[in-house]
Amino acid sequence: MPRNVGQWTGIIVTTIVVLGCDMDVLYAVPLGIFAGTLATFFVALSEQRTIANNGK
Repeated sequence: MPRNVGQWTGIIVTTIVVLGCDMDVLYAVPLGIFAGTLATFFVALSEQRTIANNGK
């Protein structure tokens, strides 16, 4: 499975878990989505740094 698909799957699963388990706690929804988004950002940043370093 490509990393991009895995990253988006992580965001979707995090969203489903947060929405399904904790509807009474409204701050958990944006925090869960934000956590998945941050994970995607840092993995993508790492991939780009690897590509840039291999290009030298």
